Amino acid sequence: MQDINFWGSIYMTKFAIPYLRRSEGRIIVLSSAASYIPAPRMSLYAASKAAMTLFFEALRIEFGRDIKITLITPGYVESEMTQGKFIDKTGKVDVDPQMRDVQVSIIPVVKVEECAKAIVNGACRGERYVTVPAWFKVTYLWKVFFPEVVEWILRLLWLSSSGTSPEDALSKKILDYTGLQKVLYPENIRELESKIK
Repeated sequence: MQDINFWGSIYMTKFAIPYLRRSEGRIIVLSSAASYIPAPRMSLYAASKAAMTLFFEALRIEFGRDIKITLITPGYVESEMTQGKFIDKTGKVDVDPQMRDVQVSIIPVVKVEECAKAIVNGACRGERYVTVPAWFKVTYLWKVFFPEVVEWILRLLWLSSSGTSPEDALSKKILDYTGLQKVLYPENIRELESKIK
């Protein structure tokens, strides 16, 4: 993850700098809300995204007005990850909608087209940060002003008791009992689940 998310972004930026300076270009960094919200079971992913965010924020200062930078921090967006694809303990790719429900949980998943449109519009307007969905910006404030409360809520909703299955997490039970997946997850994510059954 560090090689792809962090170092991959750094190497591309290194080689693009001369061209971006000549063209007065803009770097668009696809980070994640996971860079500031410490979601359980995503520590390596979150660390790689946090490293990207801080690197490009520091680079923004170093570049001054030469090269502009827009940092993208989406929440959950339609992807293989939100469809339930995981790498299991043996290194094999597995599709597990139940574990998807544990991880994505009661957070709405944004359609990829909506995310792309917000990114392009934000970058064209010259925004420094773009968060999709827009309401997710408040989670940053929660983390800054109420870190202990955020940690307590994440632990309560996303983690099960020691020695029990992750599928026993409270947020997963809420999804199972209410059927909120039909409201919170786009259709193509739910379609994959029906193909597996």
